Amino acid sequence: MSASLPAAFADLEPFAHSWIGLETMESRYRARQDIPFDALKQFYDAAAPRLADIMAHLDAFGSDTLPSAEARLYRVALGLVEAAQAVEFFAAARLPGAPYPHTVAVGGQAALSD
Repeated sequence: MSASLPAAFADLEPFAHSWIGLETMESRYRARQDIPFDALKQFYDAAAPRLADIMAHLDAFGSDTLPSAEARLYRVALGLVEAAQAVEFFAAARLPGAPYPHTVAVGGQAALSD
């Protein structure tokens, strides 16, 4: 498999496949519900300490268009946002007490999924 992330972030490669194809908040939110908590915790433990490095790397590029490796790294960072909620707030992949699956609409009303 060829590297999908910038070389400086090769250590995050084992986790990238879970997040790089998810381009919307809704898809990342759903993925968090479907990824086992232990896997989310492993990802969080590996990526959270690297967040400042990730952001510094991405800041070197314009916000209009990121090169493909950086765009994938950005999606991994967005996945970290989801993993952080699971680890830091819920200690679970799914929101305790919420129906599964469910969605959240930012700036609008939440809707239950079938």
